[in-house]
Amino acid sequence: MSVVHRPMKASDLLATHEKRIELVRQCANESTEAEFERKWLSVLRRCAAWFSSMPLTPELHAELGGAFRATIESTFYAMRLAGGQKFAADMTSDKRRRLEPQYIYAVFLAAACSSLDEPCRHFEIVRVVDHLAWSPAAHGAFGNWVGEGDYLVQRRATPLKSERMRTAMFAQTVITPELLSGLDNAVLADLFGAINPEKSPQGFEALVHKVVRQAMDVSVEFERKAQRGVFAPVKFDVPSAVHVALELQPQVVAATPAPPAPTEAAPLAPSAETASEAAVAPLPSSSAAQPTSGSASGGPQLSQSLLDALERSEAQAATAAATGPLTRQPRGPRRRPPSIRRR
Repeated sequence: MSVVHRPMKASDLLATHEKRIELVRQCANESTEAEFERKWLSVLRRCAAWFSSMPLTPELHAELGGAFRATIESTFYAMRLAGGQKFAADMTSDKRRRLEPQYIYAVFLAAACSSLDEPCRHFEIVRVVDHLAWSPAAHGAFGNWVGEGDYLVQRRATPLKSERMRTAMFAQTVITPELLSGLDNAVLADLFGAINPEKSPQGFEALVHKVVRQAMDVSVEFERKAQRGVFAPVKFDVPSAVHVALELQPQVVAATPAPPAPTEAAPLAPSAETASEAAVAPLPSSSAAQPTSGSASGGPQLSQSLLDALERSEAQAATAAATGPLTRQPRGPRRRPPSIRRR
């Protein structure tokens, strides 16, 4: 069974996945936009021209443009994983400081090129205008070869065997010699050894290979989870933004006056002097009964109990400042009791 598809321009694919490209931009952390364009975005643009609107596989990323979406996701996951690794750990600090950015860039390049062969392995892609099948080794990037005409996608009865050497050969159309000129020989060896990584490596595994392999596994795992995801419908009416804002707005609550709490327990039978002093005691000032100047009008009001506590703390501080620190009387030498004196 064959399905007719329309190609997509590279600029349209980049605009569709603009948010994912912004994540890659954050991980790249380039100082200028021109440097990001030269080293990172140009690679993604050539990947978009290579894939056009092709799906990746019949099971994963099977929608139009799915191959390019899988490529961007793999590069982002690889760069996130590379940020927590120690490349060139056996080198000196100066050499490691110079090689570590190269290794992170090699991880990005290897992840971007690891899926170049996947659509051709699973599908036979035929141009409608002349019924010619696409051969990546002979025709190069699919977007440039198919042009603006339709194409047919036919699933192969048996997928072709995965060959890492073939994928590395396709990677030469995406990675230009100018980008490779800034990498050391050791980094170049790890880069081409990590393109289309082995799923179950035997023996020693280079760190670049390990990071790219894990990134490809994470991309596949998230795609399968998204396909299996079943979300229950919401069973209640979602409130509008205006109602939510009104609920979150602070409410003004008037403070109810309350008698100040006594600092000490009153005696059962007060004397005449105490009664007369209480009769002529001044009323609390209006400033104490009202909120402090720090609470603006319309803001939250302080309760009366909190105001009383503030008054008591201020009174205690004033008393302590007036009396001053207590002086301790010097004590003489301690004498032993007669019963335990030494004989």
